[in-house]
Amino acid sequence: MPDSEINLEQARAQNVNGFVSKDFEGHISVLTDATGVDAVHTFFPDSESLIIAEDSDAAALRAASLSVAQRVPMVTYAEDARTDIVALISELGVSRVVLIGDVPLASNTAGSLTVIKDNGVTRAMGEFTAFEFTSQVIADPQRMVAAVANLDSAKHIELKAAWQPLTRYEDINRVEPLPAQSRRDAQMAPIVVATPTTPIAAVANAVAFGASVRVMPSGDPTASKAAYAMVAGLENGPLVALGSDFGDASLLSDRIGQGWHE
Repeated sequence: MPDSEINLEQARAQNVNGFVSKDFEGHISVLTDATGVDAVHTFFPDSESLIIAEDSDAAALRAASLSVAQRVPMVTYAEDARTDIVALISELGVSRVVLIGDVPLASNTAGSLTVIKDNGVTRAMGEFTAFEFTSQVIADPQRMVAAVANLDSAKHIELKAAWQPLTRYEDINRVEPLPAQSRRDAQMAPIVVATPTTPIAAVANAVAFGASVRVMPSGDPTASKAAYAMVAGLENGPLVALGSDFGDASLLSDRIGQGWHE
């Protein structure tokens, strides 16, 4: 949209007049964690299931597709975050974990936890959800965040990376179902913003929660009029920013408070 057609006063009114949960009122949250653990804490106080993806684009897109479809939180595995992820399983009350890709976590779990290993084939998405999925190939890594932000739980799209195949495990013939969970936002989600470098898990968790994620070109809302319109009036929240591009909450608040100048 040309700058001349962007009405900042109208954008501001739309941004500040929505109904938002008290959990998000009156502040800005900037989530910089690369694994998605912080985003899970922000959007999911509990969950019967958790999806854990290996640290690759292909696995992250597969996990995000499943996360949004079933409204189940996800994280990306990292060895230095193993303790946090295991703790998250306990904190959420998770009884079922889905592993996508090479995730060396099963040996760290015990008790009544069910661990389901994805086999990486498209058919398994239907076995997880009881719905047939349509594949959407992402040609450019810079488009991953936008593609995840645009996922709709009702449309059953599996995102795939053109530049990276997903590992398949041919010895796993069939996967167990992953039950869908109810929408968590109660139509009162805050405005959520991201950039093309935002961790995929964070975006998926916001969308699975029920939020609409606005993708900005960079973490600086004053870089363009269109970007500023996304957050106009939200210098004191409610706003959740995903990724380190935004700096900290104070910096983002200051930038929004500066206003837009030609």
